[in-house]
Amino acid sequence: MQARKNISDNIYEVIKNDLLSGVLNFGESISEIEYSEKLNVSRTPIREAMKKLEIEGIIERLPNGRVRVIEITEKRIKEIIQIRIALENIILDSVAEDSKNIIPLEENLKLTQLYINTENWNEARKLFSEFNKLLYKASNLEFTVKIIKQYDFIISRLRKDSLENIERVKSAYREHLEIVENLKKGNLEKAKAVNKAHLLESQKSILDFFRKSSNI
Repeated sequence: MQARKNISDNIYEVIKNDLLSGVLNFGESISEIEYSEKLNVSRTPIREAMKKLEIEGIIERLPNGRVRVIEITEKRIKEIIQIRIALENIILDSVAEDSKNIIPLEENLKLTQLYINTENWNEARKLFSEFNKLLYKASNLEFTVKIIKQYDFIISRLRKDSLENIERVKSAYREHLEIVENLKKGNLEKAKAVNKAHLLESQKSILDFFRKSSNI
């Protein structure tokens, strides 16, 4: 049973990575048979992995039994961003309780600035995801973080693509910097306001990319 669970977990990660990398697209059908042949496993762990993805809202089962990646819409993008704004307020409340929580965030930003100054954009982009991981870890809020990650994954590929714009990379860095500076000064409400503005700017970039890609 444990071996099958491990296989199922691996398949779950493969399917998620396929969505992130563009192998799978929003609204695209997922074939149990194709993944079974591709990964050389039986269909049972494939079904288990898909059930987990279905519970998380990443894939959906249609009335005819067909399984597909969920359709993404502007309304869903905006709803997910609003969920993230609300939950990150809770995260920031927790992080602000101890000034030591800010130290790894500052280190992340120093390295990000170095990569931006040397125009190493790919490494700078990677550090944005790392910033969020450090922020969430510092909060020590297991369930809040789990909910954020579950919904945020759905638009993570669109966010990744929107960061191809170099000016957005620079502005996102400045926004992260302002959040941390306000946390250091004890200006929690200001930090929350900056973070909300940061996420709404991210939403704008994601929607711009989404509209362009939808018209292709």
